[in-house]
Amino acid sequence: MTPAQIEVSQYLVGRGFAFINRRKNTLRFRGNLTCVFGHVSVEVTVDDWDFIRYPHIRVIKRPACLDGVQAHLNALNGLCYFTPGSVLLNRYNPVAAVGQCLAQASLVLDELARNPIYRQAEFMREYLANWIAGQDPPPLRVVKGSIAEKTTHMHVTFTEGAELPFAMFGNDVDQLRSIVASTGRTLIDRGNNSGWVFQTDRWPPLSESFPRTVHDVFAWTRAWDPVLYQALQERLAHDRAYLNLTILFLMIQCPAGWLGLTFDLGDQLRRALGQRKPANYRQWLHRHGQEVAVTRLSILDWSPEFVYGRNLGLDETNLFDKCITLIGGGSIGSHLAKALVQMGAGQGKHGRLRIVDFDAMEGGNVSRHLLGYPSLLKAKATELAAELRRLHPTANVGGEELDALKVDALFRDHLVIDATGEEALSETINMRHVTQRSAACPVLYVRIYGQGDAVQALWVDAGRKGACFACLRKNDPQSQRAPRFRIGTTDEPQWVMRGCQAVTPYAVSAPMHAAAMASEMVADWLQGNVSPRLRFLERPNADVIHNKNQDPKPLPHCPACSTAAQASKVG
Repeated sequence: MTPAQIEVSQYLVGRGFAFINRRKNTLRFRGNLTCVFGHVSVEVTVDDWDFIRYPHIRVIKRPACLDGVQAHLNALNGLCYFTPGSVLLNRYNPVAAVGQCLAQASLVLDELARNPIYRQAEFMREYLANWIAGQDPPPLRVVKGSIAEKTTHMHVTFTEGAELPFAMFGNDVDQLRSIVASTGRTLIDRGNNSGWVFQTDRWPPLSESFPRTVHDVFAWTRAWDPVLYQALQERLAHDRAYLNLTILFLMIQCPAGWLGLTFDLGDQLRRALGQRKPANYRQWLHRHGQEVAVTRLSILDWSPEFVYGRNLGLDETNLFDKCITLIGGGSIGSHLAKALVQMGAGQGKHGRLRIVDFDAMEGGNVSRHLLGYPSLLKAKATELAAELRRLHPTANVGGEELDALKVDALFRDHLVIDATGEEALSETINMRHVTQRSAACPVLYVRIYGQGDAVQALWVDAGRKGACFACLRKNDPQSQRAPRFRIGTTDEPQWVMRGCQAVTPYAVSAPMHAAAMASEMVADWLQGNVSPRLRFLERPNADVIHNKNQDPKPLPHCPACSTAAQASKVG
């Protein structure tokens, strides 16, 4: 044994635990935890001496006060006493680490036995984890796609053509098919009436056990929500189409999440009982429900609403149903496009991400671009859009090999982002933007300074009082076109000749920083506050002039926004 194993063994034996065995680095002991309500016999297993994983504690025999389904106690009596990763145990003091775990285990058992409010709250919080535990055979794995509000029937589909087949359910079978195709599988659709969906706003009941038979399901739903129970009974009595199936899937949406059940409807002779009158089959289920086993389902949510709506914490703070135009599919634009899709761009019934860039991929782009060698000599916009659709098959992403100034109704989207870093083009986009005033959507400009020493982003709301892009350069005779917010000691671009081309050398981190800052501003926009509208991010140790993030006011006599404002007054 190692010194740590010897110390822990001596400690546990001193506490009255018996040494059971040692296999390689795993030590197992058996003894009692002292709780307020009495002693609890447990088995303690220590197998990670870095204490990244907590020692495993299993209750050997549950006391009467812990009978039934309990939070933190799984079907095999394993005790969850610390949330994984929530507590840093002292790897340099293994005795203290094990002692801390035993103390917490006793505390959790005391709370479960004596505090009904704690027991109820923790049970609800862990309901889904308990739902799929302790079932033999293991629960059927089912993947959830999009389910619209007030849905009653759904497609149940099955995958084939690859390892680990699974079932999927959802409203939109085309969405399910696109998700499955991206994994190299094909889909078999059992039809829109092959599964039922129910909704309730009540938490599931704290019960002694989960339903194992149809009879249990009836009792369980009746205790849970009488309205839910009645909806199930009504559908069994009147929905004749389900009797054409051999298996019925039930999905219930509730505050705990999605719970799923399935049971065998029997052979054709049994189902014939309800072919003319489905209520007859329902009566058979009530009489023989204890003979019909149900299988609980483990539901994995792959719906776009879950996948792309979870990062920002609130369902409404994502890019679903937004139309966004990204000008520039280069180093900044490629990383930013990926981030936008991961924030929900292109999702929803009306959502769309349009990437506009007339350039093709060249060898010099590969080191800083999301795309690689397979895209060389191909249009950046269309190649980038295709790659994003491959990675995110439910996203509506399109690429246009086009000059941005020729895009129709450019500012009629929800948001336009200029990620070209070409100041002359940005100036032109800005002039067209500000002349449209309040009729135009916001525009976000993002660019890299120098050799990646800093990145800068400016948010411009048409029709508001903030600075426009042209306001970033002065407009007086003494300092004509000088930067208003100087970043470097010189404003001259830094070029390096590569053959007959001039390029600005910087690491891939620079466009990634720019894309990250732009993504943060988009997230702020979704939450209703983009301030500060002008932001800087400097590379550590870079020779730059520090600028504070701020909300700059319009520049007096700005050639773009002051001219546009004057023109609108005259008009």
